[in-house]
Amino acid sequence: MDWLLSRDGRKWIYGVCLAAVPLLVLYGVIDEQAAPLWIAVIAAVIAPATALTHLTPVPDEPADLTTVPPEDNGDV
Repeated sequence: MDWLLSRDGRKWIYGVCLAAVPLLVLYGVIDEQAAPLWIAVIAAVIAPATALTHLTPVPDEPADLTTVPPEDNGDV
């Protein structure tokens, strides 16, 4: 499963999905005019789903901003 969510895996998934739509049109499964809509649906489902799996975890407790050091203004 990790491979499918990797960069190469996502490229493979996109390629397979985009290749499947013309084949479905060729065999009459979907209408030629509906093919762009199916591509949009595939992109709308797959892209966010794979992107959401790569979010950086957020800590449970809120950040304590009182301990942030002051900005360095460049003075020496």
